[in-house]
Amino acid sequence: MKHLIFLTILLMTFIFSIHTKVISTRAEELKPDYTVEKNISYVENDGEEEQKLDIYYDKNDLVEGKPVVIYIHGGYWCEGDKKEDEAIGERIQKEGYVAVLSNYRLYPKVNSIDDMILDIYFVIQWTINNIERYGGDPRAMTLVGFNAGAYLASMTLLRKTLEMKVKDTQLVIPVTFKNLILLNSPYSFEKDERLSFEINNMKAISKYSPELKYLEKYAEAKEALILGNNNVDEVNMLKEQEDDSILSLGTEKITFIECDNDTNYPIGSSHEIMQEVKRVVYDVELVKKVYHGNYDYIINGIKNKDEGITASFISLIQSSYVDVNSINI
Repeated sequence: MKHLIFLTILLMTFIFSIHTKVISTRAEELKPDYTVEKNISYVENDGEEEQKLDIYYDKNDLVEGKPVVIYIHGGYWCEGDKKEDEAIGERIQKEGYVAVLSNYRLYPKVNSIDDMILDIYFVIQWTINNIERYGGDPRAMTLVGFNAGAYLASMTLLRKTLEMKVKDTQLVIPVTFKNLILLNSPYSFEKDERLSFEINNMKAISKYSPELKYLEKYAEAKEALILGNNNVDEVNMLKEQEDDSILSLGTEKITFIECDNDTNYPIGSSHEIMQEVKRVVYDVELVKKVYHGNYDYIINGIKNKDEGITASFISLIQSSYVDVNSINI
């Protein structure tokens, strides 16, 4: 009897040991191989709720300076949040980079594009001053923006280059980005009369069904931020500059991304600004890539864990750190 009890205890101990090891192994498998520090204020005195960023990094490897990717979300200047892009931060970090994902103040909380540009500028400044603590190299940064975020990223560098103050602030960025990757961005806008017609048309369409209600919000944002504003059209701002009058835009390369099913910014949308950049800027590499899909083809592909699309996105970032030939335009 004692022998039977001993065997039973021994068997139960063995089963418990195996079960514990399985749980431990599963926990190890599920444990992310990165650290996320969330909702860091990038302005003094904590700033406003939206003026926060997240950092994806490897806390076990902070010695060697890794390249850094700053990602700015889209959303027609009136919606979007970094928490919706966690998959992007995770994947960028997994590939050996330090990822910075940022929010910025949106319409109608702010009624000026300048407020948003200033936020992006503060994000860049904070990253330059602090990223080494997270294992990043501020001299090896790529700036990525999607849609409205791409517009704000490029406009921030342009306003800095042209020495145009933003809300009485002179933008100073003491580093040169390796690449500015612009995913499905607006670069130019219709003249006020046609723009007003476009805005009114969006408002009218928004009333057709509840599914189109979002267009009213988009129209209101465009009306408040773009209509009647002379300092929001990048193409026109560059047209005012002399040939080869700008040494650098603050980035070694600019990558323009378009999608063939994008009805907002269709194929060819980047042609005019590429021509102007080539004419005005003395030293910059221009690259254009076209993908088959809607405007959010790349971003949704990453979120849906499509390995092909994700690999394509990562290759855009990796190209920031190797020499490739620019295309002819």
